[in-house]
Amino acid sequence: MKLELPFLLYPRVQISETLRNLDESVFRALNHAGSNLALDAVMVGLAILGMTYVLVFAGPVLWRAKRRELGFDVVVLLILSDLVVEGLKLLFERERPMTVLSEVHTLSWGPFTTATSYSFPSGHACRAFAMGTLIALKMRNMTGVSFLGIAGLISLGRIYLGLHWPSDVLAGALLGVLMAFVMRKVGDGDNAYTRARSRAVRWLRNLRRDQRPPDQAKVLD
Repeated sequence: MKLELPFLLYPRVQISETLRNLDESVFRALNHAGSNLALDAVMVGLAILGMTYVLVFAGPVLWRAKRRELGFDVVVLLILSDLVVEGLKLLFERERPMTVLSEVHTLSWGPFTTATSYSFPSGHACRAFAMGTLIALKMRNMTGVSFLGIAGLISLGRIYLGLHWPSDVLAGALLGVLMAFVMRKVGDGDNAYTRARSRAVRWLRNLRRDQRPPDQAKVLD
């Protein structure tokens, strides 16, 4: 029986090695930070756009567009995605490409082009695809499609800047999509979350109304 164990494990080892090689090959093909100033600026801009405290502004924007429940769901989803991603990073403890590989192309443009936490999965990809997928599912128009397109660019930018492996980005994107579908399912039902959301939305509307001048207080936002 002991003689059979290496034989049984060998295909798994080979598959794992093949995936690692593929991961590195795709990373090398997409990691071009520093090769083009204009493209560098675009990728850094996408990195900033993919930060939690930037994406979360989609909530107030959707609120102003009379999509209050969706705006609330987006904010909750972004918070949950960050919590899940940080937990997975601590679980897998995967090192980033620039600490493992040689000749990784990176930029030194401040905090948006560096990273110190673990690599797997990509928080940027998870956040961007979670928000983009939820908006696409709920709005079903070109706005939703554009959010998904931006999510894809944000995710590719993480590899371009040398901060993530392709598998980090893929896992983050899939996780974000999954969480968006779960949020859509929960948000469309009659449950403790939707009841709490309704109370929170009413409270926020009343709070905003109370802050208006007396001559505007009667107008519903």
